[in-house]
Amino acid sequence: MNHKATTMNMRNYSRAILVVLLLLPPVYGEVITLGRYPAKILPEQEGALTFNASGLVSDLLIAENSRAEKGQVVAVMDKEKTAEEREDMELQLMRERLNKKDEMRKLETQRSKLNFYLQLSEKERAYAKEYALNQDGEEPKDALLDIQERITLSKKELETLERRRRAEFEKKHENLILRMPFTGRLRYNFVLPEDPGKPFEYTPGMGQNFATVCDDSAFYVAIEVSDATLGMLPPNAFSASIKLPEGKQLRGTYSHRRVDQAGSGRSDKLIYFFKLDEQDYDTAYSMCGGHAEAILQFTASGDGIKRVSKEDLLAHPSAGDCESWEDLVSRAYPEYVILVVGERELLLRKKALIPATEP
Repeated sequence: MNHKATTMNMRNYSRAILVVLLLLPPVYGEVITLGRYPAKILPEQEGALTFNASGLVSDLLIAENSRAEKGQVVAVMDKEKTAEEREDMELQLMRERLNKKDEMRKLETQRSKLNFYLQLSEKERAYAKEYALNQDGEEPKDALLDIQERITLSKKELETLERRRRAEFEKKHENLILRMPFTGRLRYNFVLPEDPGKPFEYTPGMGQNFATVCDDSAFYVAIEVSDATLGMLPPNAFSASIKLPEGKQLRGTYSHRRVDQAGSGRSDKLIYFFKLDEQDYDTAYSMCGGHAEAILQFTASGDGIKRVSKEDLLAHPSAGDCESWEDLVSRAYPEYVILVVGERELLLRKKALIPATEP
């Protein structure tokens, strides 16, 4: 068989795969290795914690690689400086609160005088005119309503002032406190000091985060699949494994797939995610984000399924005359069609099991 037979004619093979997918029910059981693919171990989600400027980290509250709950404080920068600035803010608010209270006290005194005046009889009012009119010459009832509104306004101004000042303070200093964005494990992205319990100077590196949070509720083997024909196969019939030392392995079952937009002029990426067993989460965490080689497999079973090695097919007398695996299979096994082409073998299925289509 010539070189073209080893690199199957994609147009013919895609057509055959589409026929199988559209006309056959899913089948599972026989496992065939499709190949080895670059892969990554990824957690359920990942988040970055960053200090935007240099400073003195006074509290490092979560140990390296330990698990923490959402909202838990990870680190605090410039704690003493922040405390001093908070004290200054509270003192300023106290001054402004006292000034507002003095203003309201004067208004309340005027309100008391007007209430006193309005309770007098007509004859008594003649001797208490200084209580009746304010500087603008308003009538007592109108002046009383005006004073009441001004007291209410002063109270609201004070409440608003305190709320805004505290909100501005927290916003200014929010980047000085790092919290867990979700429950998971924490990994610092710099060399920790010998005694993390003592304050230390921290300067962020170019593009470097202070720490990475890993959601360890699930881990996945992520594989980019560029072969369009594989994307046509039932995704839940795929599985992936990564070999480890001492004969061990990480094995993942299909979870979901995602299309990543690659931008103009470039092909989109189809990423398959295979969920690992919970017993392997510690190993997966230690490999998280790193590159690995994964073995991608496809599982099929049912009546009429045949597994054929490429070596056996190439030994067929007609191999030298064939231009594709499809052509070779049609001669060597005329009752079968290709279900999937693997790394060293092919899975075939009997044509008789393919429902007839209307002309």
